[in-house]
Amino acid sequence: MHARVQMTMKILAIDIGAGTKDILLFDDSKEAIENCVKLVLPAPSQVYADEVIRATALAKDIFVNGDVIGGGAFASSLKRHVKRGLRATMTERAAYTVRNTLDQVRELGIEVAADEEPSAEFQGQTMTIKEINLTELGGFLAQYGEPLEDIDIVAVAVQDHGVSPSEISNRRYRIENMRKTLESNPKPEALAFLESEIPPHYLRMQSVVRATKNQLPHTEILLMDTSPDAILGCLKDETSEKARNVLAINVGNGHTMAALISDGTITGIMEHHTRYMNHKKIRRLLIDFANGSLTDEEVFSDNGHGLFYLKEPQGFQNIDAIVATGPNRNILQKIGLPVHLAAPAGDVMMSGPIGLVEAAKARISLKEKRHISEI
Repeated sequence: MHARVQMTMKILAIDIGAGTKDILLFDDSKEAIENCVKLVLPAPSQVYADEVIRATALAKDIFVNGDVIGGGAFASSLKRHVKRGLRATMTERAAYTVRNTLDQVRELGIEVAADEEPSAEFQGQTMTIKEINLTELGGFLAQYGEPLEDIDIVAVAVQDHGVSPSEISNRRYRIENMRKTLESNPKPEALAFLESEIPPHYLRMQSVVRATKNQLPHTEILLMDTSPDAILGCLKDETSEKARNVLAINVGNGHTMAALISDGTITGIMEHHTRYMNHKKIRRLLIDFANGSLTDEEVFSDNGHGLFYLKEPQGFQNIDAIVATGPNRNILQKIGLPVHLAAPAGDVMMSGPIGLVEAAKARISLKEKRHISEI
C-alpha cells in the first residue's frame, strides 16, 4: 500500500462580542464544516460584570489587573460599583478596558494603580481579567481529542475603535480607518490584520496578541473587528454566494454595520449604533445607503459612525440579495424587505468565526506550516 500525503489546516476562530464568545475549531480534514467543534459561551465582559455585581452586593472594594478587554457590561458594573461609594482600582493596562485615556478612567471615580498587585493591606476582591485563555480552552477540548498544540492559526475578532487623537471623534476615527484600508484593497478580508500589522492605537487587539503569544508562541495570529468579520461570514451563506450584488448587514448588540458588495468587492460601508435603530429607521437607512442618497454627515449627526462609498453604489433596485446576521437581526423581519437571515454552515452564531476562517485562509499562507499525515 502506497502512502498518500494529505495537507490539513486547523484554525481556532474566536469571535468575542458584547453578549457571547463564539468559537469554531476549523479543521479542513473533517468531511464537512458541520463536524467541526463549535462553542457559544458568555462574553468575558458579561462574566466579569457578574463578578463585580456580586462584590457590590457584598460591599467589597475591587482591584482589577490583567488585559485590555471589551468594556461593555463590565465597565457599566464598575461605574455602578463606584456610585455605591465603594472603591474600584485598576492597573494601568486593565484600565484601558473602560476608557481610552487614564484621565477619563479617573474622572469616573475609578482609581488607577501603577502596581500589578494590590497592597498588603487590601481587604477587598482581586480580579484578573482576560479575553483569551487558551490554557483553559485547550484543557477542555483535549478531553474530546481536540488538542490546541497542532493549531496553525488563531484568528480572533474583537470590537476595537482604536485610541483616537483628542481632536477627532472616535466614531469618525473608526470609520475613517476602515475607509483608508479598503481604498487600497476593497476585499472584506483586507480589514483583518496579521499580528505584525496591527496599528499601535488598537490596544485591545494588541492585548489579544500578547495573551495568545504567551500561550501558543509559535502560532500564526490574525485579528479582525467583530463587525466586518460577521459581514464576511454572511458572504459564505448560500444565498450570498449565488448573488452578484449583496447588501450584507450585521445587527450587533452595539453596532449595526451594512456593506454593499459586488462580485466579492466592497463598494460601501455604513455603521450606526444599534440602540438608535427601529424598523422604520433601519429600512430608510438601508434603502438610501444602497441608492447613494445617504450621507456620512447624516449618519454621524444621528450618533452613528458614518459611511463611505468606494465607488458608485449599485442602487437598491439592483441588489440581488439582502443577507443579515447578528443578535438583533430580528428587527429586519419587520421592515418589509426580502431579508435572508444568514446561517453559514447552518448556524447563525458562526457568522463571525466563519468570517475569521475565510480571512485567515485569504491572508496567511501555510505551505510550510501545514501538518502532514500519511494515509
